[in-house]
Amino acid sequence: MEEYTRDREKELFRQAQAGDGASLNALMRRHERLVHAVVRQQWSGGWCYAEVVQEGRIGLWRAILKYDPARGTAFSTYAWPAITRQVWDAVKRRQRAAEAAPPYPPIPATDESAADWAWTCQLLREMVARLPAQEQQLVIQYYGLDGGGGCTQRALSARLGCTRQAVGYHLQKACRRLRHPGWSGELRAHLGLNRRATYRAALGGSS
Repeated sequence: MEEYTRDREKELFRQAQAGDGASLNALMRRHERLVHAVVRQQWSGGWCYAEVVQEGRIGLWRAILKYDPARGTAFSTYAWPAITRQVWDAVKRRQRAAEAAPPYPPIPATDESAADWAWTCQLLREMVARLPAQEQQLVIQYYGLDGGGGCTQRALSARLGCTRQAVGYHLQKACRRLRHPGWSGELRAHLGLNRRATYRAALGGSS
């Protein structure tokens, strides 16, 4: 049984590296504990734990795509430094962004428009959080939802160690999910975009 399990995992790595999303998701779930172990060891507060975990998942994703079982190194040994590097790179990016940000005055908590914007952002975060792990991270980084200012597909492909075409493909898949009324219904209702014509357009209908 143990031998079968090792062989099965090798096959999952092979399939994930060939572009199979189901295999990639299976490996992400299987090794999720590594992310939390690294974050618990490295995290010192000052940044939302859930956001640090998301960065750690990017490191795990990159490790899965680059790992070679034939070399004999345990995946946990290989992935640990990759996850750690990703977390600390994200910390440095966040620090640089904070240092460069202009000192905007705080918006009063009683400002109705501020409350409306905060609720819009919360609904958007909840939508994105429902995406599969790899699509979620691409959307967050591409559109700058982590406060990092966004980045290009070319930059994402270099950061994640995959092709630009793969990044574009998964971004398109993620955006199709997010546009679907079943996915974005609550946000659409909040923004007044839950009309039938808008739904037809989101689903690609012509009538």
